[in-house]
Amino acid sequence: MEGSVQPGSVVVGIDTSTSSLAALDWAADYAKSTHAPVHLVHGFSHDRPDLVFNMGAEPAQLYAAGERVLTRGRNRVLLKDMRIDVTTSHPDGYPAAALVRASVHAQLVVLGSHGDSMLHISSLGETAHQVASHAKCPVAVIRKESDTAYGRITAGVDRSALSRKALGWAFAEAERTGADLQVVHVWQPDDAKDPGLGSADWKSYMATARSQIEASVAGHQEQHPSVKVLTELFDGNPTRELVNKSHESDLVVVGARGIGGFEGLNLGRVAVDLLSHASSPVLVMH
Repeated sequence: MEGSVQPGSVVVGIDTSTSSLAALDWAADYAKSTHAPVHLVHGFSHDRPDLVFNMGAEPAQLYAAGERVLTRGRNRVLLKDMRIDVTTSHPDGYPAAALVRASVHAQLVVLGSHGDSMLHISSLGETAHQVASHAKCPVAVIRKESDTAYGRITAGVDRSALSRKALGWAFAEAERTGADLQVVHVWQPDDAKDPGLGSADWKSYMATARSQIEASVAGHQEQHPSVKVLTELFDGNPTRELVNKSHESDLVVVGARGIGGFEGLNLGRVAVDLLSHASSPVLVMH
């Protein structure tokens, strides 16, 4: 059954995986500090391959197991704060579609990097990839639970509209949590005809990029004057640099896609690679 989502909810995709539990705890902490309702989603599909080929339990048993997952999840959230308003959904169909539908009303969708599937061949689960690609709100993907707090949020930026939106979210989150903000712009031109450079040389490009990005940072700094900010711009591999920053950050925030790619692309290469390899939680801005 698919329940309704209260506007402004933190929507969480849950199952029994380790990364799902880490995502649930991360979401519960966020909801507690922002006074947001929580909506838990556990997908159930009757056309799962193990059901179709009689390789697993009966549908009724699997559905009952899913209900237990939701009950345990709800109790886990309430252990953080009994005042959190928790609702649940157990929709028919694969979880990615349900989470994308729920994202229309959510302020944030949170899920683990991998679910219950035994096929952990890739570095990012299919549900996480699909939701990060198609959600209508920001998506936070949590890889593992960490006991280390660095007091730092990293925002990967370029000159795209989504990047500016991601930077604004990162500023607000840094102010809310008291964290420092590290703003990073990294560009690795392919050749002289790189679309990011246009007809400019590297020196001119960096001067223009620095001017635009520092102006954007200054605009957000006016709205969030208490946030301590460090801005870095340099030549390098964006994915490698942001993954390195994730080892010393509590969160990395990026736009779903940058100024590269093709029209209609939902999730850019840097976002995909960062979701696959970052050690910290990653928030993708849509």
